[in-house]
Amino acid sequence: MIKSFKLHIILQLIVLLCIYIYINRVFSQYLAFEFIQDKVNAELVQLIEDERIFTADNVESKTSFFSNTKFNSLVKCSATHESKNELCGRFEQSLIDWSVIKTQDSKTFEFGKLSLSGVVWHVIRKKNTPRDDYLAIDESEINFVLSSTWEIRDYVQSRVLPLMAFLLILVSYYLSTHIVNIINKIKTIISNTDIKNLNIENQSVSVHYEFQPFIDVFNDLRIRLKASFDQASRFSAEASHELRTPLTILRGYSERGIKNSDENSNEQIQFILMAEEIDRLINITDKLLILARSDAGHLELSPSLVNLTDIFEQLALDAEIINPDLRISTNIQKKVLWECDHQLIHQLIYNLYSNASKYNTKNGWIHFALSQSSNLLTFEILNSSDNVSVDLPKKAFDRFYRGEESHTRKIEGTGLGLSLCKEIAKIHGGDLTLSVNAHQHVSAKFSVNF
Repeated sequence: MIKSFKLHIILQLIVLLCIYIYINRVFSQYLAFEFIQDKVNAELVQLIEDERIFTADNVESKTSFFSNTKFNSLVKCSATHESKNELCGRFEQSLIDWSVIKTQDSKTFEFGKLSLSGVVWHVIRKKNTPRDDYLAIDESEINFVLSSTWEIRDYVQSRVLPLMAFLLILVSYYLSTHIVNIINKIKTIISNTDIKNLNIENQSVSVHYEFQPFIDVFNDLRIRLKASFDQASRFSAEASHELRTPLTILRGYSERGIKNSDENSNEQIQFILMAEEIDRLINITDKLLILARSDAGHLELSPSLVNLTDIFEQLALDAEIINPDLRISTNIQKKVLWECDHQLIHQLIYNLYSNASKYNTKNGWIHFALSQSSNLLTFEILNSSDNVSVDLPKKAFDRFYRGEESHTRKIEGTGLGLSLCKEIAKIHGGDLTLSVNAHQHVSAKFSVNF
């Protein structure tokens, strides 16, 4: 199966060229034979009315005709002259299937073929009284002229065919390249389409009207995508906003219940569990609101110069206190400053650290790395782990995706943290990746070019 479109076009055109050459040879032979036969008949008609007599022994007196070709077998039998040529008698005695020829001056002649002693004679007859006039020529000489024509044709084709093949490949390559370029332009338009340029006023137009129907379908799809994005983003934003108020009120009631309950009583424990679940719902709504703004292209940055070194060093100190069972190591470059949204980047870093601590092993470790060069900033949080899901690197950034262990509800989380981190990295022009090596060490790495 041919996968290259250009090669497919070239082979298609080469096949068409071969078919054309074959048809041309077949039809040209047929048409050339008809043409030569008609030409011979027309000139034989002129000679049959000539007063001269042509015999097989009288070659010198024969008139050259048909492109100055002299036919040595030309024989004329005239009713006004007695001929000793025995062929004349055979012409009169033989039963020939005659066909009618009409000249431009409305004269009627007949022609036919007669085979004598292995020789096929092409005979012209002029009706006369009391005897007819005949003019005959050996058909092998006509075929000789025809074969000479084929030789000229084959010689010319053998010289022209390589050039034709080269030009065909050149033209087919140009045409296929031109078509591919048009398709690539359409692909570029489609690949560059995102939530920011789905507006109706930015509709695309094709240079070639044959491709406009495809562009129209794409424009219609973009309008429907815009409406779907707006509807989904509006729903997420409004739902998150509307949920946050009653959840905050419920959080207040649960805190009041905790204070008014007896210490370590069942009621206080239930209020504490209720407060934790409410905090979890508030966390989900906050993240959904940020994701909804990001999807709609409304997530705005408040850039400021942020000291990332201080953030990572403080996070490493906190990690040693909060997770005393984990070994904390660092490789943090000093005085790393970056102009970014402090709140969003802090949330990104904290979410990565939170995952590294929650999905760690007993007596495991966490490593913080931060470096900056002239045009690249990277930070990475690595942690030990076990039983990591095979599809984790591919699905980690999917919303509401959580590892297999998390489904036991022993590990808290919403499945929105990493997807939120991905959006924060994207809006800052960076890239966030998650990888797992053969030793079940998980690496979350952020990088951005200046």
